[in-house]
Amino acid sequence: MTRRDYLNPPIEEAVCEFRFAPSTEWNLTVPGLVYEKIRDFYPGEPRQQNLIAAEILAGKIPTNPEITTRTSVTKLLFSSVDNKRLVGVGPDLLSVHSLRPYEGWDDFNKRIDQALEAYLEVSKPAGVTRIALRYINRIVIPFVDVVRLEEYFTSSPQIPDGIPSNMSGFVTRIESIYDDIPIRLAIVLTDAEVREGQADFMLDLDISQDWAEKSLSLEEVLSNLHELKQRQGQVFENLITDSTRSLFGVK
Repeated sequence: MTRRDYLNPPIEEAVCEFRFAPSTEWNLTVPGLVYEKIRDFYPGEPRQQNLIAAEILAGKIPTNPEITTRTSVTKLLFSSVDNKRLVGVGPDLLSVHSLRPYEGWDDFNKRIDQALEAYLEVSKPAGVTRIALRYINRIVIPFVDVVRLEEYFTSSPQIPDGIPSNMSGFVTRIESIYDDIPIRLAIVLTDAEVREGQADFMLDLDISQDWAEKSLSLEEVLSNLHELKQRQGQVFENLITDSTRSLFGVK
């Protein structure tokens, strides 16, 4: 499928994430050393991003299970002045973020290359265990009376007979694996907000590949990333109609 460039792409956030097989034990100096190499491009105040994980503890008869939480710092985030471009560094992890307005794949890809090169020089991992691309899209559809989802999405929830057809909210999630390469794809489509004269929908595409048994060599990382990007673009185009494309404005 031909790549399309849009004047007003619906991307709220694009994230590229790498997970690495370490060659040595993780060192807390790594984020600071990476930052020294990229600080001219990310002069914003560094900040921590925390992960809160919930754990349910239940006995043989789970009538009153306990829910506990544990918090761990996963990475440091380095940002541009406007906080629209970010790089995250954590234990054996690197992420690159692009917030609305999306800069376009060419510029995003250059920043990914730059951050990856800095991380590899500092951390010197043995290989890569996971590459993931995630695109979170907010699609705003104007309407007069009702929004007919089938006019804008090729895959939308269907209401069977006997159920009220006036849908007030929905969430659909599809997970699949490609036949030729073990690439995983997760698609989430949900309603986000209804305002006067328009309705917002979130289309979240998460595509990834893992190398659990034998890590991917560093020389192969970029070619595999570009494969993920090509497939992500194809999935997005396959999920929307020309009516949706007209909302973004094709260059």
